Amino acid sequence: RGPKKSQTLKGTFNRECRSMLYAFGDVKEPAIDTVDVLEEILMEYLVDVCHTALAPSRKTRIQIEDLRRALGRHADGKKLARLEELLFMQDDIRRAR
Repeated sequence: RGPKKSQTLKGTFNRECRSMLYAFGDVKEPAIDTVDVLEEILMEYLVDVCHTALAPSRKTRIQIEDLRRALGRHADGKKLARLEELLFMQDDIRRAR
């Protein structure tokens, strides 16, 4: 992760971070610094999970099983349960079509 890459990705989740802060009780227009810090933490977490998912196999693409393993290894039970729920809903929608 070089400084150039992080600058390119800065702002990727800006809108989502603002909405999330508001949903958790912050003001409608949170401070820019607060949004930037939250986004930085989010990006670091996502990069860490992706690196963990790819580490054992040296693949270039992440598969669902890789994410399951990575979230299980991080002891992120709630996130793993949410992943399973979203996958089930995706299958449910696919079957309904």
